[in-house]
Parts: sequence; C-alpha cells; structure tokens
Amino acid sequence: MEVKNIAVLGAGAMGHAIAELAAVSGFNVKIRDIKEEILKNAMERIKQSLEKDFKKGRLKEDPQAVLSRITATLDLKEAVEDADMIIEAIPEIMDLKKQVFAECEEYCREDTIIATNTSSLSITELSKALKKPERFIGLHFFNPPKVMRLVEIVWGEKTSEETVKITEEVARKMNRVIIHVRKDVPGFVVNRIFVTMANEAAWALEKGEGSVEEIDSAVKYRMGLPMGLFELHDLLGGGCIDVSYHVLEYFRQTLGESYRPAPPFERLFKAGHLGKKSGKGFYDWSEGKSNEVPLRAGANFDLLRLIAPAVNEAAWLIEKEVATAEEIDLGVIHGLNYPRGLLRMADDIGIDKIVEKLEKLYEEYGEERYKVNPVLQKMVEENKLGRKTGEGFYKYGRGLYEFVKVEKPKENVAVIKLNRPQRANALNETFLKELEDALEWLEEDENVRCIVITGEGRNFCAGADIAVFAEGKVERMFEFSQLGQKVFNKIEKLSKPVIAAVNGAAMGGGFELALACDLRVVSSRAILALPELNLGIFPGWGGTQRLALAVGVSKAKQLIFMRENIDAKTAYDLGIANYIAEENEFWDKVMEVAEKIAEGPPLAYKFTKRVMFHGIKPELEASLFMESAAGGDIVLSDDVAEGIQAFSYRRKPNFKGR
Repeated sequence: MEVKNIAVLGAGAMGHAIAELAAVSGFNVKIRDIKEEILKNAMERIKQSLEKDFKKGRLKEDPQAVLSRITATLDLKEAVEDADMIIEAIPEIMDLKKQVFAECEEYCREDTIIATNTSSLSITELSKALKKPERFIGLHFFNPPKVMRLVEIVWGEKTSEETVKITEEVARKMNRVIIHVRKDVPGFVVNRIFVTMANEAAWALEKGEGSVEEIDSAVKYRMGLPMGLFELHDLLGGGCIDVSYHVLEYFRQTLGESYRPAPPFERLFKAGHLGKKSGKGFYDWSEGKSNEVPLRAGANFDLLRLIAPAVNEAAWLIEKEVATAEEIDLGVIHGLNYPRGLLRMADDIGIDKIVEKLEKLYEEYGEERYKVNPVLQKMVEENKLGRKTGEGFYKYGRGLYEFVKVEKPKENVAVIKLNRPQRANALNETFLKELEDALEWLEEDENVRCIVITGEGRNFCAGADIAVFAEGKVERMFEFSQLGQKVFNKIEKLSKPVIAAVNGAAMGGGFELALACDLRVVSSRAILALPELNLGIFPGWGGTQRLALAVGVSKAKQLIFMRENIDAKTAYDLGIANYIAEENEFWDKVMEVAEKIAEGPPLAYKFTKRVMFHGIKPELEASLFMESAAGGDIVLSDDVAEGIQAFSYRRKPNFKGR
C-alpha cells in the first residue's frame, strides 16, 4: 500500500507539527481535535511556520499549496475514513488512547495503519484496544519535529512486517532519521538512555559525589551536551521534572525497584518544584533569576559515573535485540543532541574501564542496575575493548573511521570528508587522529595524485571542539594544540597537493585547516573567520602565522582582532581563495581543479611543496610551538571561562583581563 492520506489525531504541540511535516512531505492531511479553538490555533501556527520557512528559503513550495493539503476537522469519522495511515498525538493517558483507537477502527479501512506518537507507553498494551493489532505501530517523533529529525519505529508484539515496511517508507518520505525498536521495552531506546543517565546524575547528587553545578558543568562542557542534565530538566517545556519522575516510576514498575526515581527527583516532584515554570527545580528561578552553569565547576567530576550505567542500559538493549549499536548511537545523536554516539564514547574510554566502573558501583551500592551486562562481560573476555584493541562496539583501523569519510570519485583523486555534521564538523582529538591516519593512508596510495578535503553537510568545519577548555588542565590544552598543528603540518608537508573545498562555514580551526592546504576552492556561500577572541582565546592551529603569510601581518591582525567574517569574494580578493564557484557549480569546479592537478608530475609536486615549505616558512614550526605554549598559558584564565560561558548562553562576554 502506498500512503497518500494521513490523519493526525491531536492538534497540540506535537500534533500540529507532525501535520505540517506530513503536508510539506507531500501527503494529504486531516488534522482532528475535540475543540474548534485548538484546531484554529493549530492551523494558524502551521501557516506562520510555513511562511517563515518560505521567506528564509527553507521551503521551496508556496505555503498556500502546502496548506491546501491540510484539512482541519472535529469529526473523527471524517478524519480517518479515507486515511491510509493514522498518527495519534493525544495526551499520554493509556485509557484515553485505547478508547480513541477503538473508535478509529470502527470508521477506518481494514488496511489503515494506526500509529501512536507515544514516548513511553507500551505499544503492545495499546494495541489490545484493536481487533487487528498487526496494523498498530509506534512512530515516535521528537520535539520539535522540524529540528529533531529522529523517529523511533516501535514494534509491538503483534505488529506485522508489512506495517513496519510501510511505516518506514512514510518516515523516509518525511526525511526522518530512523531507528527501529524491535521489541516493546520501557523507554524504547532514546528515553531509556536519557532518563537512566539523568537518574544516575540525581543519585550521584544524593550520594554527595558532586553538586548540581559540578555535575551539570561536566555534562555540558566536557561531555558536550547542549545543557546540563539538571539544567535541562528545569528548562525543557518550562520544567520536566514531573515527566521524568513519572517515567522513572514506570521503570520501577516494569524493570524493578533498582530503577526507582532518585530521591532528588522524588523530593522536587512531591514539593511541586518542577523547574522554571514553578519558580524552582534543581536551580532557583524565583524572582526572574537566571542561572548559568560554570565552565570549570565540573573539571574533577568523574563522567564515568554517568556514562558507565548508560552504556550498561545500551548493552541491555543490544542483548535483548531491541536495537543495534548503530541505532542506539543514531538515537542519542539525533534525539538527544549528543556530540557523538554513546557507544563510540565507550569505545574511546575502553570497555574494560566501563566494566570496572560498573563493578565498583555495584560493590558500593548493591543496585541491580549496576550489574555488568553479559554483552559487556563478553567483550572484555574477547579483548574487544574499543579503539585501543581495534574492536569494541565498532571495528577500527585504516578506513574504519567515526568522523572521517574517504572516497575516490576518480582513480587519481581522493576526497576526505569531515563527517560530523551534527556538530558542524568540529574537531576533537579522535577526529584529528582519524584525519591524520587518512592522510597517511592516501600518501601511501600511489594511484592518488591529489587530495580534496571538504565538509559533510552545510559546513566545512566549525573549528575545535571546546570540551578541552572545560578540563582546566594546561597540559591537555597544550597536547590538543600540538595535535592539531601536527596534522595541519602534515598537510603542508605531504608529497601530494591538497585542496580545501570550502563548501560552507570555515570558522576558527576550520579556517586554519583550509589555510594549511595548498589551494582553496570556495563556495559562493562560504564564510571564513577566526572568531577565537570572542571566547577569550586566540588562533592556536597556525592562524596567527599562516594568515599573516597569506595576507600580510597588518591585515591578519585586523581579521583576528576584529573577528571579521570573510565572504567568498573578499577571500578571493585577499588571495585566500584561489577559486570561487556558485553553490550549484561548486563540486564541478573542485573536481576540475583536482583533475587538472592529478594530471601533473608527482615528483615535481613533492619537491615544489618541500622547497616552498622550507624556503618560505623556515621558522613556522618554532612559531607554531609558541602558539601551543601561549594557548596553554591562557587556558586557565577567567576570560576564557567567561568567553565560553557567554558563547554557550548566547550573550555578550564581559572580559576582565584576568
């Protein structure tokens, strides 16, 4: 069956957004609610959203054409009688949902698929309201759907393969990132991980292992989540402490007493302190107070305290064949805005260290949830400890990268794609090491005569991941700076020409990476800048040196001091860009330049690069060392803490010169 007509039940925050998404994706939509006022409000919000997207170029179709595919109705029969799929988005009340599904079955066709957007209720239990439970499925969107592309397709015990197949096709037409939840388990995948980690944070707070600010700081800045876990609970929807409390109570009932809400959640819920909307939660929001998580407060908090139990839950999901490692990581990246996959983090940390932490927690607290999952035990027994042994949840080695893609569009041209689009391709330590390995691999490939470096998605590279600044350790900052310089120097010293194909924003370290390449082909929409001074730091991967060599010392100082954005034309006029191409012609131009270079003599390229590097830049390496040393000196300053906090909270920094 091809789905053309979709009925959305519920016109609230999620319902109207799902209806809009479905209509934009080409489906005919009927949206139903029980009050005319709710429907009118929903249609107005959809209209405003479409017009805004059209003005900003995010929507190519005329808004009125999209709106013409949406019909609002109070009549359930009218909404569902010709629907190929029904998507329910009404309040999370089991009996209410069951009642609506039973009514739907009276009016809709026998082959109509009925999907629920529930985030926590059992799909199998909900399907018991239907005579044909095989056509019932979970289709869990994340809020807001326009921004959060993830959907969990949740299988009930009786959901048919055909229902799964059709639902997946609908999700693909909506341009969703899909993960399958093959067994109906509490919390599905994403909320199982999220609520577990949040509860562990609350337990750590209760046991005196860290304060609210210390735990949030470690999570927000060192781990790289958009907010601290307590901060998020206070702010999401004005406060969602009550939501997590109810989910944890559900976990207690279905998974056992060990999963009960930690005392801080219970105390706040019972006191009515639900977050900012009530004036108090984990933080005090009364009298209009604002709260910022301090950058270095969590420098000494052990993040394994939160990560290890979350990895244990992920291992449980794998053991029970609920989801794969890849799906779990897709879920936390696209559903929780994690900077990388949870199980990729585990592989970097080492599975043996994860297991060791769980064993210590179990020994200390005796809770069942800390018992090491058999999946993790087996990995340790088989020496699958992660990146350091070449295999963990993933395999590692040449070409098996997390953040880098290597492609060969032509036999003699290789393309390295910086592949962390959800973080604008920001470079962390693992990313840099993978880039270094990819360069070495292509250096050894005699067939490759030219290398292109570009960014996946709409950005070239947003520069350095700022997590290292939150550690508050001079030696770590120095090592990180040295690693970046080592990789960029490798580009300059490589025997083969390297082209930076700057497809979008190249900020900070991303601009410095482009400067290290031999040539730069720049998209007409690209922006280049060294905005480090906004954070209280300065360019530390060759920006102070290579930019001055490219444009002169005075101009380099202007661009660095004034934090000026450089558009494509200005970059060309300054001699930074060698070629400019319109967005629709960009890749053709890149390949034209790359193929022209690839036709040339390899030995001549090798010696030309070597002579120019040592002849024109004889003091470069000494200057770069000074950059690293100065970066280590500045990392502990109050100005850096202020700059990064201000950036995180989107406010203007107040530097003190300390």
